[in-house]
Amino acid sequence: MVKRKYIAPNAITAAGLFLGYMSITASSKGEFIQAIWFIILAMVCDGLDGKTARKLDAFSEFGKEFDSFCDAVSFGLAPSLLVYNILMANVARSAFILPVSFLYALCGIMRLVKFNIITVASSEKGDFSGMPIPSAASMVCSYILFCDTMRKNFDVDLFNLDIFIAITVIAAVLMVSTMKFKTPDKAFPFIPKKFAGPFILAVVVTLKYSLFIVTFTYVILNIMTHITKRFESSHEDHDDDNEELIEVIEEEVEEK
Repeated sequence: MVKRKYIAPNAITAAGLFLGYMSITASSKGEFIQAIWFIILAMVCDGLDGKTARKLDAFSEFGKEFDSFCDAVSFGLAPSLLVYNILMANVARSAFILPVSFLYALCGIMRLVKFNIITVASSEKGDFSGMPIPSAASMVCSYILFCDTMRKNFDVDLFNLDIFIAITVIAAVLMVSTMKFKTPDKAFPFIPKKFAGPFILAVVVTLKYSLFIVTFTYVILNIMTHITKRFESSHEDHDDDNEELIEVIEEEVEEK
């Protein structure tokens, strides 16, 4: 018999799966903005199921696997099919449609498989190896939503197919990379904790614009952090090599 404490988080996870399924049906009918909102709501569910599990101490291997399978649909297949249908609506004869859309789905599934292999179900949430799949879905969806909002409200067309394809490919590559991505609460250390509530509220109220800004800021900050650490690491290795060389020279001088 299933313990009652596991019902709530798994029910929220199932709701996220349903929203991902609804997104797929919407995008197949050409209702792209509606499909995006279903994915965004699935992101809310993805955040809530983890918080609920931590609140109830309801972690299990089943819950971890169930969450990943649902994420594969909501943030893997749903955005992938959204990309496919958008490209089909704009450049139906392009040879890039299938490879680009499938690449996103493939990298998303691989990302989730890697996550399941290297993690165990627990209340602790550390940094990610590779970009989390909800962030990748947000990269794709927020760009479309932002461009659509700018076109409707200001009659400014910012949508560009080349940029859209580039964002999709970059999101796919970042998911399977070994780059360390901080959790969102650690990625914005310049925002004081006392302003976290108002900041989140402002993001929600202006979501059509802010989702794009916050998502790409999150990605850029993590990339910059990774590059900085790599540079510092290579610099330290270079200093170590210099020190070893100096020691060797000193030893040779002493022997002479």
